[in-house]
This record gives sequence, C-alpha cells and structure tokens, in this order.
Amino acid sequence: MFSAIITGLRVTNWLNWIAAAALMVFFALLLADAGGLRSDVLSGFDEPAHEAVRDYLYVVLSLVLPIAFAVHLLLTRLVALVRDAAAGMAFTDTNAARLRTMGWALLAINISDLGFGWISVRASEVSGEYFGWSLSLTGWIAVPLLFVLAHVFREGTQMREELEGTV
Repeated sequence: MFSAIITGLRVTNWLNWIAAAALMVFFALLLADAGGLRSDVLSGFDEPAHEAVRDYLYVVLSLVLPIAFAVHLLLTRLVALVRDAAAGMAFTDTNAARLRTMGWALLAINISDLGFGWISVRASEVSGEYFGWSLSLTGWIAVPLLFVLAHVFREGTQMREELEGTV
C-alpha cells in the first residue's frame, strides 16, 4: 500500500513540473504576442482594461514557478514521510523538520494565492469579466496544522528517545 502511495506522489510531482512548464510556455507565448494571440485575447476587452488584463497575465506567469517549487517541496517531503512511516520510523527529528518545511511551503502557496486573488479582483473590476478567484480557508487551516504536527513529531521523538534510554 505504501509503495502505491509513494508512486502516486512521485507521478504527481512529475505532473506538477510538466504542468508548470506547459503554463510557462503558454503564458510566455501569450505575453510575447506570438501569432497575435495576446492581441486577440485583449481585443475582447475595452482599452482601459488592457493594462489590468496584461498585469493579470504577468502575475500568473510570475507565480507559476514559485508555486510549482512549493508543491514540489510538499510532495517530496510527503514521499519521505510515507517512506519513513512504512519503515516504522515516523517519529524522527528529520520528519518534524519535513513537516515544518511543508508548513512553510503551504504558507507560501497561500500568500501567493492572496496576491493572485488581489490581481484577479482588480482585473475583474476593470474589465467587467470574472477572473475566477475565491478565498480558500482550507489551506490557511492546514498551515498551523502542519506546524503543530511538526511539534508533535518532535515531542514524540524526544519521548521515544527517553523511553529507549530507560530500558
């Protein structure tokens, strides 16, 4: 069972990078106006909205790689956690550090989401079109959960070491 989970997470990580590369190419071509694509997209908006939509596209392009890297951190740390759990070594300082890293990565994703949300709302107001963003509380709840879980793992490690020392 654990090997299937690990394989699934590794495949997901590859898909993360493939999607990031595809999005980078798409938005780079769009913003470079390759084949008049940007002009076609912007032609659907009135002149005052062009700048807001262009800013929106630049923000999306600038967020692709940092978010892909944060997702990479989440997935690779989760693979290591599952691997250690399968080996019966879940409560280690290394896993506590992995959970803290996952907490920071998820915090970075949530902060990026707020930036994306701000530019989406701005572009929606100026253009009259809905640019699709809504606040997700799930990620914000998961951040402190990961930090608390890291603390629990650190405490569990200390308890296990104390127990081994008394036997």
